Amino acid sequence: MKTITRAVLLALLPVLCYAVDVVDRKPTMSYTEASSSLLLEKADSVFQARDYDNALTAYTEVVETARKEFNRSVEVEALAQVARMNLILNNKEEGRAWLAKAAERADDADPMGWSRYLGVKGRFEWKDDDLTAARKTFDDMYTYCNTNALWGRAVDAAHMIAIVSTDPKQQIEWSYKGIEAAEKSDEESWLGPLWNNLAVAYFDMKSYDSALTCFQKAREYHWRHSGEIGKLFADYHVGMTYRQLGQHDEAAQWLRPVLAWAERLGDHSAIGQACEDLGEVMIAKGDKSGGLKLLKRAREEYKTERWDEQLPEIWKKLNARIAELEK
Repeated sequence: MKTITRAVLLALLPVLCYAVDVVDRKPTMSYTEASSSLLLEKADSVFQARDYDNALTAYTEVVETARKEFNRSVEVEALAQVARMNLILNNKEEGRAWLAKAAERADDADPMGWSRYLGVKGRFEWKDDDLTAARKTFDDMYTYCNTNALWGRAVDAAHMIAIVSTDPKQQIEWSYKGIEAAEKSDEESWLGPLWNNLAVAYFDMKSYDSALTCFQKAREYHWRHSGEIGKLFADYHVGMTYRQLGQHDEAAQWLRPVLAWAERLGDHSAIGQACEDLGEVMIAKGDKSGGLKLLKRAREEYKTERWDEQLPEIWKKLNARIAELEK
């Protein structure tokens, strides 16, 4: 499994949670002729709004309607999406059963169904920490979607290859491929997540100047296309990277508004992240007491979000830092 530092994890959060899913839907018949196609479009809209519980219900309805109409292509897409909603909702095993149903019905002669199936299959492999299998699946998806002029889904595949790649050079290569594909196909909504991918790769290599440039580009597109949380994290990443560059005044100028914003939203994870970075900024500027207070607050916020259970490496590192400062 690829090791994820706190900074890399935080940079990935808007990519994984808030990126707009590209549908690439090109209806070839009227809605009255194929009501399952209309229902699928509506379900996709619910999914894109990140209302995953209702999207699960909507896609399940599409499956039944598509079967009545003998519309195998739409049925496969809906089956795959039911699996994906269950994966998002932490019902992995139930989702796996739906994915198996999609695999039984999927046919590589059907571009819409096959490409959607590959995208979900790769995500299950990714969440199973089988990065080699996930990489192959997304490679296949990228080639297939380019061959069949499904440009938005090709961008999604490049985006996911960058995420599952363990080699920073490959992450950079595929991030650039995704950016190029998104720009050529006018899929601007993907550019925030794609620039984020690139920033993460540079950050992981400690190339903080390059990471800052990419996070700033990501911010530009997140502010055009993402919701409030996506915008919040986009601002946070800029401040986070300024801190790594040792530009503490600039970091504080970004992180203080982020903290106030996170407090207004009641987002404990974002509050904790901002507190941790601001605490380190204060310590670097000579205010050890004030910085330690913020680090302890970060620990409280992380505890509320159960980071001690879900992200034990990050939790232990923060506690070790607090213990070091208390000596």
